[in-house]
Amino acid sequence: MDASPVNQKLRNLLDEAEMSNGALARAVVAAGAEEGTHLATNTTSVSRMLAGAQPRWPVPKLVAMAISRRLHRQISVGDCGFADHTPPAEDVYDGLHCSGTLEQTVRTVVELSGRDMDRRRFLLGSAFTSAVFCEPALFALTIGPNESAARSAGPRVGMADVEIITENIAHLRRLDHRYGSGRVRDQVVALLHREAATVLHGSYSEITGKALLSAVAQASWLAGSMSADIGRHALAQRYYIQTLNLAMSAGDRRYAANVLSHMSRMTVQIGQTKTIEQHRIDHARHAVALARAGQSLASSSPTPALSALLCAVEARGLAMLGPAETTATRKAITTAERHYTHVRPESEPPWLSFYTEAELAADLGRCLTEVGEPEQATRHISHALDLYEPWRTRSCCFVQIDLATAHIVGGDHEHAATFGRDALRTAARVTSERTHDKLRALQRRIQPHTPTSTALTDLDHRITHLLPTPSRNEDTATR
Repeated sequence: MDASPVNQKLRNLLDEAEMSNGALARAVVAAGAEEGTHLATNTTSVSRMLAGAQPRWPVPKLVAMAISRRLHRQISVGDCGFADHTPPAEDVYDGLHCSGTLEQTVRTVVELSGRDMDRRRFLLGSAFTSAVFCEPALFALTIGPNESAARSAGPRVGMADVEIITENIAHLRRLDHRYGSGRVRDQVVALLHREAATVLHGSYSEITGKALLSAVAQASWLAGSMSADIGRHALAQRYYIQTLNLAMSAGDRRYAANVLSHMSRMTVQIGQTKTIEQHRIDHARHAVALARAGQSLASSSPTPALSALLCAVEARGLAMLGPAETTATRKAITTAERHYTHVRPESEPPWLSFYTEAELAADLGRCLTEVGEPEQATRHISHALDLYEPWRTRSCCFVQIDLATAHIVGGDHEHAATFGRDALRTAARVTSERTHDKLRALQRRIQPHTPTSTALTDLDHRITHLLPTPSRNEDTATR
């Protein structure tokens, strides 16, 4: 659409609102941050808008939102003199709720994965909401005995077929760790869609049926994890909820508790990107509740590794709650460490093999950084980095960023810069939006120190160079 010579509508609204170019720019950036969108809008950007330029979406929407708040009435995108490129209405499909029967749950998974495959923009207009996890968590805690998993009609499915599925999942998970989710997620979603359809249309015994449901649950979890890794949080949330439903349908309370731990972890990770303190606190509280729900669910038959995982993610949420929960955080850390001393890998479920000593050390190190104990944090995170297998590229990148963060908290800027540079080299090898989110968080830690630290100034520039940057002519947003 051609830009008009001058945007008199926007000029009139700014005059009425008594807003300067700078004030509007700051309000737009703040409105974007509330939605998890990082913008580079500044006074020059506003000057271009007033001259008739059409900024890139979602900036027009955020301008209208900022002026509406100032004038205490609803202002539309068109009222601001912009073309309205509001994305098509959000898909009416939900996928967030718990189905009452096994068949309904599996049909939901088939529908969810099918839409994911067929619609590139599926659920892009939706937002992650931590409170949405409450209903499925409560459902898992209160559900009655699971119904029969056997079916007598359709092509026969045996345990060998289930083993093939689980081996495929293990292979794809390894590729995910090495290369990031952006390169392999489509394969996982296709596998999930195909095997969920097998559950609906195949025939199998009770034992095979439960094993098949557990395998499909693992595929659904991996689809959710990979969706989160590429920044598709609303989609990931739906996969996690349906994974929990599948695990409960299979009667696998341990795996259901594991799913709750990942719901908690995802809530922490998203909460850490929030710039408004109350939003961080809300996410932290939900994360703690999810971890404790997992502990309750697994209480009848926990394993040491699962218990350690659930205590560690509880500690992550508690650490985000701030100084008032420091004692509780340390207690959860100690409990996680105590549980892990009893781990015997051969006695743990195969799907829990990812939660190694390195993963535990990384989790606890992050907690210790959050509560202001950088020396202990550095020891734990360094131990994790030493233990990670070389193929866990993304995990190595995460802990390199964590080490840089811990050194900044401890005031050691030279070591922070060294590990930050290592992280950037590793990040270039994976396709992962979570990696970018962690680098952005590191950059926010760095920037207050750049006036006095040459090493951190250099690292700040390197991060900016690696991450997606705003166009010269338009505002851009990075999820």
